Amino acid sequence: MNKVMKRMMVNFGVMLGRGELAKLAFYSHHAVWQQERNLKKLMRANKNTEYGKLHNFKDVKSIEDYQRIVPYSWYPDYAPYIERMAENGEKNLITSKYIPKYNESSGSTGKSKLVPMGLWGTWVCQCFSFSAPVGCAHKWFRSHGQKMPLQKGLLTVEVLHHKTPSGQTAAGLAAHPMLFLKPITRFFATSPKEVMFPETREPMDMHYMKLRHALIHDDVTYLGTVFITMLEAMFFYLENNWEMICDDIEKGTINESIVCPPDVRKKLLKKLKPMPERAEQLRKEFRKGFDDEPIVPRIWPQIAWLYGMGTGSLSLYEKKLRRYMGPDVPFHYLGYAASEGLMAVPIELNSFEYVMLPQNGFYEFLPIDAPEDSKPLTISQLEPGKDYEIIVTNMSGLYRYRIEDVVRCTGYYKQSPKVTFLYRRNQIANISGEKINQNAFDLLVNSLSEEVGEEFIGYSIYPDRTTSPGHYCVLIEPVNDIPDSECARYAEIFEKHLCETNVLVPPLLRNGALGHCEVKFLKKGTYEDYREVLKNRGANLNQVKPIKVIDNDDRRDFFLSHVRDSLK
Repeated sequence: MNKVMKRMMVNFGVMLGRGELAKLAFYSHHAVWQQERNLKKLMRANKNTEYGKLHNFKDVKSIEDYQRIVPYSWYPDYAPYIERMAENGEKNLITSKYIPKYNESSGSTGKSKLVPMGLWGTWVCQCFSFSAPVGCAHKWFRSHGQKMPLQKGLLTVEVLHHKTPSGQTAAGLAAHPMLFLKPITRFFATSPKEVMFPETREPMDMHYMKLRHALIHDDVTYLGTVFITMLEAMFFYLENNWEMICDDIEKGTINESIVCPPDVRKKLLKKLKPMPERAEQLRKEFRKGFDDEPIVPRIWPQIAWLYGMGTGSLSLYEKKLRRYMGPDVPFHYLGYAASEGLMAVPIELNSFEYVMLPQNGFYEFLPIDAPEDSKPLTISQLEPGKDYEIIVTNMSGLYRYRIEDVVRCTGYYKQSPKVTFLYRRNQIANISGEKINQNAFDLLVNSLSEEVGEEFIGYSIYPDRTTSPGHYCVLIEPVNDIPDSECARYAEIFEKHLCETNVLVPPLLRNGALGHCEVKFLKKGTYEDYREVLKNRGANLNQVKPIKVIDNDDRRDFFLSHVRDSLK
């Protein structure tokens, strides 16, 4: 594909992206009206569904009616209906609309959930997953006096999907846009279809495969992922395995130690060829190390931008990723999404502020410090700086659905609030009333890392109630070999910062209601091992977030079994 055709594709993508941002500006200008319109439309369209009859949609004429008549809901309220839809193809149960797809949750905490995805939700996801980020990137490059680069990128996405018994596609939220673009991915992605769209769930060393096919190119211009943790983990793998990858690039081979189905290995080897010059270029840069100068701009001199979700607890991984990327490469943080749909997107690069999409449902907001029976607020009633649990009514059959996510309002874009994701409400640890959320733990561990001068691959908090009094056990996988004698000092520092940030903790420690913090080091590769466990259970790894608060026995047993042997 010559440069003229590539430039035409980029220009077309820019046109689509700018169009989506313009539409968002229009909807945001009329956000209050659009929200009321969405709700009335949903009530009219779905009043004769089983769920609509059960909850008297026909009597809903206003937002006030809706909040009074229709109760809050959770996934178990819909599970029997969705099972009938997916298994038997039954219609008119929770929505009158055609459901061509299902979003499949990660399955990291058990059986995956299926969430219906109608045509409108599919279209919004498609537009704002690919077109809108290109529009944002174009705006950024133009403001810096640069031309939008040609698009060739390393994508970490593994597009796994299957059919429900009734024939609909079930996949992770991020997979649906990629399936739509499958015929043209070879024009903008470095991974071959055998890697990006695996036909089986047989094990494959994906870090190796994606890097092996990306590193042969010296003209990569962007990196794309679902969660930025995936990219950080991939570059950590590269740091420890570059010699093997370079040897394979030189010889045109795939190392025998790499896990790969034999038929896939055979297909891939046919496409690869020896590239000794490129291998030597890479070796030259890798030998210089990874600490003094960021590696990514050295191996890919044309790298221009990156996209991937990095809000909430994921924001701490940006610092780790910057070690590889450098400070100057702009990031697009994709937005705030869940299996229930895409709800907010950034309109600028390098921004954690996401504009709510008023066209994609009806939103309510419950102040986090309000009594449970409080009346939730609507889109125009939020106060910047305040935290809210978001309650979602989407366009595909979920009504007043509590996904238990907490967001912070940071301001307004026209009539649409700007939010940043903070944490999940069920990711709160509480031993004696101190109630520490995931976001707070992230900040505490980050403060610990900075004070001791060590980087951590990951951490998990275990509220240990087997002791009297109960205490917090901080499980850390360090990058370097840290002696066990440091555990006590790390615990003391962590507890110091905990006392400084949570006023309830010091008196609880003094009166013996809360025990002193404990730190244990995990074996190298613990978090990669856990991902493999989830993968073997059928979880969608593109959607698996880091495990920060250990909230069940299964996770507890896994991580405690991976506590490192004594290291002096």
